[in-house]
Amino acid sequence: MDQPPGCFAGMFNLWRWLKASLTVSQAKKESTTCNHDGAGISKTTHAANGVSTATPVNQQQQHDSAVSASDVPEEAVPTVAEYVRSYSQLEALIDAHPTQFTTAVLLPILKQLLSAVVEGIFGASVEATVPQLALDRAIMVAITRWLFMLERGGDWGRWRPHLELLYHLRGKSPLVLGDEHFSAFGSRAAFIGEREAVCQWRVLSREVNVRRGSQQMRLMDGCRLPFLLDAPSPLFPRDTFDAADPPTQLDGWTYPSYASLVAFSLFSWLRDGSYITFSRDCSSYCRASAASLRVRELLAAPQSDAAQWGSGAAVFDRKWQVWARPWHERLVVLGSEVMGQGNMAAIRVEDWGDLRSVRVFTTESAPDDRTRTTVMRVLGRQLGGKAWRMEDECGCLAM
Repeated sequence: MDQPPGCFAGMFNLWRWLKASLTVSQAKKESTTCNHDGAGISKTTHAANGVSTATPVNQQQQHDSAVSASDVPEEAVPTVAEYVRSYSQLEALIDAHPTQFTTAVLLPILKQLLSAVVEGIFGASVEATVPQLALDRAIMVAITRWLFMLERGGDWGRWRPHLELLYHLRGKSPLVLGDEHFSAFGSRAAFIGEREAVCQWRVLSREVNVRRGSQQMRLMDGCRLPFLLDAPSPLFPRDTFDAADPPTQLDGWTYPSYASLVAFSLFSWLRDGSYITFSRDCSSYCRASAASLRVRELLAAPQSDAAQWGSGAAVFDRKWQVWARPWHERLVVLGSEVMGQGNMAAIRVEDWGDLRSVRVFTTESAPDDRTRTTVMRVLGRQLGGKAWRMEDECGCLAM
């Protein structure tokens, strides 16, 4: 297509740049994660013949390679800036049109962008407050630093289930990010040099207090330090290894990822603080029974098996090496997408060698109808029914 003549040329370039920016932003959100340098990492694997598949981001970038922020007409720049959805897009506009961005123009745009970015990454479980500083320029510098950390910090989406757990730990109150969170690292180099998952959780959990009994306690202020592994653990499939979220050991337990360790820790806080209620369980000492075999199937199912767990479920594991066969515990977190706004449930599936069991916890009030429906779907009618009736098996005889 030929370039439109006259006054329409500027608007044509404006539309092409904005369309490219929004398309790439959405493609990144759906199809990639980012490393600390902000580079896209495709989740698409190579085909058997060695030919790689181009990601939507790459395709769009190739299609619009001739479009740049400098193509946006000067008079339209402030308006266009209100519609960008990433710090890098805004940065490109500022670099191309520096005279258009006074403090009065840029500050409200940054505030709006911060809110949009936080909501897009975390959903309703997290909010962000504008820094309370005397000078507008200082506020702009702070927001820019926050946006840099959020955009270059990698896959923050891994923490959505944890933030729902934290939401209930905080009395059904969203986490409010402020300067104390983003001050967890003294420099960009320190932020970029940390393991991705550890870095992210350090930011999110900083200065967070939770109530246990009559006391307020710091969430991550324990004296125990987890050990991060540099290679896959023999206790878990090698294809689950992620250097950004590595296997982690603590107190004898091995977790396939740092995020799994945090999930079990948050669940313990919820359970011990009575934020979530024990609902139903069943156990079996008969390893050949249908219920026991179903527990084994559930523990063997991949964490990513959507057909088994369903939409809105997050699955976490840990193992303890005991004799030849390790103990295995699996935590299935079912958030508001499954349980409805303001509620969540969790299912513990356990193999302790001679004992296999399932335990159900929920925040739902009696009669627990949604919890029951979810338990039946996840566990299956036979095992789910036993759990709901709280039927145990001992010596292959039902009790």
